[in-house]
Amino acid sequence: MTTEAFDAFLKTAWAEHGDRPQQVADQLAASLPLVQSSAQVRPFAALASHVYGEHLGQWEAGIALLDSMRALPSQDGSAAAHEPIARAIATLRYAGGDPSVLGSLDAHDRTFVLASAAAMFTGRGEFDRAIAAYSQAVKAGEAGLAPKSPAVGALAVGGNNLAAALEGKADATARELEAMVAAAEGGLTFWKQAGTWLQEERAEYRLTRSLLRAGRARDAVASAQRCIAVCAANDAPAFERFFGQAVLALALRAAGDGRAFATHRDLALGLLAQLPEGEKAWCERERAELG
Repeated sequence: MTTEAFDAFLKTAWAEHGDRPQQVADQLAASLPLVQSSAQVRPFAALASHVYGEHLGQWEAGIALLDSMRALPSQDGSAAAHEPIARAIATLRYAGGDPSVLGSLDAHDRTFVLASAAAMFTGRGEFDRAIAAYSQAVKAGEAGLAPKSPAVGALAVGGNNLAAALEGKADATARELEAMVAAAEGGLTFWKQAGTWLQEERAEYRLTRSLLRAGRARDAVASAQRCIAVCAANDAPAFERFFGQAVLALALRAAGDGRAFATHRDLALGLLAQLPEGEKAWCERERAELG
């Protein structure tokens, strides 16, 4: 299979896995021969662990599938070939209820496993476990992580996902709201290391939302202003600038500054008017909140 065909297979599987995870899991199990190079191991293992873990909770089946990848011709002895499998298996083991797996891991892999498991727990609505795992992941990474390492990326994704899920939890407790802000701050910290300006900007947006949910309006204003500054520094398209202006307006309103709210509301709506209809659909929440 060509690289293009493999990429198309994974793209389709990612697009469909949310609606029919068991069928996608079955397709993955039947498609192991598609993994023909070490470069294809990581994306295949990532999808397999996500589907079998977060969506299905079929920990042992996922581990068995990943373990079978070790017999593929793509296992050329390189780190790129074997490390993603080992990390994915360790994540499923830990998330499936075997904390002893952490004892055999170095700080980097321990951080990756804990952060990845936190994302799995979040997706499964197991917030106590998600909060605990993410907190442990951040502590495990305090010893220092290589820039752009998989562990840094896992911390960024795990923090973002946990913050977004807790923000949407109507009955969130004070402890969960505190954890939400900490997760959003973690997402921002690690996206600055692992991502691009776009991911940093969106992490600032996420932090602003979390701060608003926690009732910290003034801190939300500062975060939203940083979001807009990132957009300005990188000549961001109107779609991104709309969200920055909208969330700043909402933060200013929450802080009691009606005049500044009106100014940034108008700026946001002006940007919204520039967007094609397909993009406007993604902006409906903010448009409704702006009134």
